[in-house]
Amino acid sequence: MKFRVKDMLKTDILKKSKLLGGEAGIENEIQGVTIIEAPDIVRFINGGEVLLTGLYAFQTCSVQEFEGYVRELSKKKVSALAMKRGRDVKYIEDKVRILLEFAKEQSVPVLEVPFDLSFREILKLIMERLFSEEVRKLKYFKTTHDNFTALSLSFKSEENGIQRILEVLEKLIGNPAALFNQNLDCLAATDLRLPRLEISEEAQEYQPEFYSNYTYLKQMVCVEDTVSERYEQYLVRLNLMHNTRMYLVITALHNRFGSMEHIAVENAVTALKQELFRQHSIEELEKKFQNDIMNNILNGKVRFGEELKKAVKLLGLPADGCYRVIIWNLYEEGAKEPEDLNNKMKYAGLLYDAVKAEFCDIRLLNDLDKVIVLQSLSPGVRQEEYRKELKKAAAGIQKRVSSWNPRLRVRAGAGRETEGILGVSESFKEAGDSLKFIDILGEDNTDHKSRVMFFSDMGVFKLLCQLNDPQMLLEYIPESLQRLCSYKRQQRGDLLLTLNTYLDRNQNLTRTAQELFIHYKTAAYRIERIAEITGMDFDNPSEVLAVRIGLVVYKIVKNLKK
Repeated sequence: MKFRVKDMLKTDILKKSKLLGGEAGIENEIQGVTIIEAPDIVRFINGGEVLLTGLYAFQTCSVQEFEGYVRELSKKKVSALAMKRGRDVKYIEDKVRILLEFAKEQSVPVLEVPFDLSFREILKLIMERLFSEEVRKLKYFKTTHDNFTALSLSFKSEENGIQRILEVLEKLIGNPAALFNQNLDCLAATDLRLPRLEISEEAQEYQPEFYSNYTYLKQMVCVEDTVSERYEQYLVRLNLMHNTRMYLVITALHNRFGSMEHIAVENAVTALKQELFRQHSIEELEKKFQNDIMNNILNGKVRFGEELKKAVKLLGLPADGCYRVIIWNLYEEGAKEPEDLNNKMKYAGLLYDAVKAEFCDIRLLNDLDKVIVLQSLSPGVRQEEYRKELKKAAAGIQKRVSSWNPRLRVRAGAGRETEGILGVSESFKEAGDSLKFIDILGEDNTDHKSRVMFFSDMGVFKLLCQLNDPQMLLEYIPESLQRLCSYKRQQRGDLLLTLNTYLDRNQNLTRTAQELFIHYKTAAYRIERIAEITGMDFDNPSEVLAVRIGLVVYKIVKNLKK
C-alpha cells in the first residue's frame, strides 16, 4: 500500500501540525524524506520526498535568493514540506508567502509543525513506513550523507561550520554532541552542560554494528544537573594530519544509541574532517602571511615609516605598545638517543596548541621545533606578578603536553619587556639567549617539570652570550678550576659535581652530603682532594666567586663542543 501525505497527517506525531496550503496535494505519494539544513540540499533531491526545514538554512539569504531556491525546488516534484518557525530568520513572512505560492502552484502541501517536535521523529515515522530494515539503513545513510555534504558546501568563510555540523547531528540522533581537541579543550558543543571531557580509565573500545574506519570508546558519565544519574557516552577518535587528534563526543541523554545513530555519526565525522581540513587550510594561509610579518619584525627587518605602520596594522598591534618575546620548546626526558630535528618537530603542533590555549592577546610563530610568542603586555604590571603568571602558564602548558606524552618537558626563555614594536627584535634575541642557557642556569618551575628562564636573571652571564668561541670562554675559567677540569676522567665528574653542590650549599658539608646522597666523610674527603688538586682557597670570597662563574662557563663550553 502506498504511503501518502494524507496518511502522514493522520499519525499521532503530526496531529498538532497545521496545513498552511497546497491542500490539492494531500494525495501525493511519499517516497522519501530529507532535512533541509543548507540551500544546496536541493541538488540532492530526487523527487517524492517530504522536506523538513526550520528555514534556518535560508536565515540570511535575501528574498530574491530564496525565490531562486524555490524555483529549483519546483523542478523536483516533492511530496510535501514541513516547516517550523521560532528562529530569527530574515524576511520570514515574505519567505513563508513564497512557499505558500509554491504550494498552490505545485500542489505541494505545506505544514507547520510545533517547534518542539523533533524532525528526527518525523524522519523515523516516514522511513519505518517506507522501507525494510536494511533498505531503511541504506536510505538513511544517503539522507544523512546528502545533508552533511550540502551543509559542507554551503559554509561561508566567517561561519562556524563545526557548530553547524554538530547541531545537525543533534537533530538526527536526538542527543547532544561536542567536539574536543587533543588537549581535551571543547571546540564546539550543542549542550552547555557538557563543556568538559574526561576519558576514564574504565573507557572501553566499542564496536558499532557495522565496519567503521574510526575508533569508538564508550564510558559512563554524569551531567551537571543530574549528578545522581549516569549516561552512556560515546567517543569517536579522529586522527588528522600532523599527529593531531580530535574526539567527537555523543552523550546519550535522551535517546538510545543504535544503528541509525551510528550512521548519522559516521557521516558527521566525514563532514567534520572536511570542515577541519578547510579551516586548517585557511589558518595555514593566514599563519604563513602573519609569520612573514612577524619574522621581519623579530629580526629587525622592519624599522621605519610606512612599512612599519603597515606591518603592525596587519598584526593588529599598536606600534607604541608594551611587548615581551617568549620562546618555548620541548624535549623528551630520558630519550635514549640524542634528539634529532624530526623528533623535536614531532610535537611542535601540540606545543603550539597548548601555548595558544594558555595565553590571550598574543601573536604566535612556529619556528621548526620552537613556538615564538609575541606578547602584548598591560602597562603597570609588576615584574613579580608577571613572573608568577608566566610560571603558572608554563605549568599549564606542561600539564597539557604531559597528557599526550608524560616524558615531554616544557622550557621557555623570556626576553625583557620593551616599549614599542621596534624593541621587539632585542627582546627576541634575549629570549633566544635565555633558552640557550636554561639548562645551565635555569631552575625547575613549581611543578618540578617545566622550566622558565628570564634574561634579566642571567646577570654577568649576559656578556657571555656574545661569545661562541670555546677558547675565548676558557679565559673566564680560573686556573685552579682548569686544573680540576683536566683531571683524571674517572674522578673528574664526581669532584666537579661535589664542588658545584658544595658552593651552592654555602660550603655546608652536611647539606652537600645530603644533596648528593653520600656519607659526610665522603663529602669532606672530596673537598679536601679538590683543594689539593686545585689549590683553591675556600676562605677567599673573590676566588670562590670566580670559581662559581667558572663552573657555569665550563658547562657552556661543554655545550658548545657537542
